[in-house]
This record gives sequence, structure tokens and C-alpha cells, in this order.
Amino acid sequence: MLNVATHPIRSLRQAGAVLRARRVARKVSQKQLSEMTGTAQSTISDVENGVVSVSLDVYLRLLEALGAELSVADRLADRDST
Repeated sequence: MLNVATHPIRSLRQAGAVLRARRVARKVSQKQLSEMTGTAQSTISDVENGVVSVSLDVYLRLLEALGAELSVADRLADRDST
């Protein structure tokens, strides 16, 4: 069975952090990702810092270039509320 890491994303900041972590793990620079996807390096930086929202199409393109995909799961109850 394949062990796949999942990361809950509930904010722009979390989406950016996941993108950055994936990019760094794959040893891809922002410039390289920019060239791979046709997305401006400054936009990638803004996305990773959670300061700009891009279309779902752009986010999916960035993830695809990094060998990742978006999936949806039922939201788990917050553990802090118990």
C-alpha cells in the first residue's frame, strides 16, 4: 500500500506552506517552478507566503509540476475542543 502524506488546508497561508514544503522537498527553486508552469516567480512567492489568492487552475498547475494533486476529505473535528 502506498503511504501518501496529506496536509489539511484551511487557509491561504496553509496552502502556501504546503506548496513551499513540496517545492523544497523536490529541490525545485521558485524560478524553476516559474519556468515549468509559466507562472511568475513573484506570484509563486506571494502564494507561498499566503498573501495572494490565485485561481484553482494556477494552484493545480503548480501542484502538478511538483508531482502532487489536490484532494478533498471530510473535515476532522478539532481535537482541541475535547
